[in-house]
Amino acid sequence: MNLYLIRHSIAENISIDKKDFDRELTEEGKLTITKASLAWKNFINNLDIVLSSPLTRAVQTAEIIAENIQNKPKVIIDNNLGIGSRTSDLLDLLNGIDFKNVAVVGHQPDLSHHINNFCGTGNFNLAFPPAALAKIEFENSIKYAKGKLIYFIPPLIHI
Repeated sequence: MNLYLIRHSIAENISIDKKDFDRELTEEGKLTITKASLAWKNFINNLDIVLSSPLTRAVQTAEIIAENIQNKPKVIIDNNLGIGSRTSDLLDLLNGIDFKNVAVVGHQPDLSHHINNFCGTGNFNLAFPPAALAKIEFENSIKYAKGKLIYFIPPLIHI
């Protein structure tokens, strides 16, 4: 089983005119995640599903990824993947679906916490920039400290 953790791409700055929840990707953010997800074809052949945080910038990122992956996977939005998501909630969500390859689009520092929890790396503080990709591989089922971090690809490699 393969779990792909992806941070949303570059988003608008926080302003008094727009709630954090509603911040959209910038044009640069759209271009960055488009280029990145097209380059990921070398690493990801197919995804069974793309799970996304409900925040606008994450949903936009997930939709661009799904459009650019060969098999055009379905995007499912889950409120438990918003800012402050817990690994226990993600684990419950993942164990409730049948998949071999799933992507999760989320936020920092949550994604780093998920890597720590799934890979048993303790308090490893991974800088997870917008539009970065991490692949965690599990032998049989997804469990705490049973995953192996296969790769981490920052966005600048794709551009």
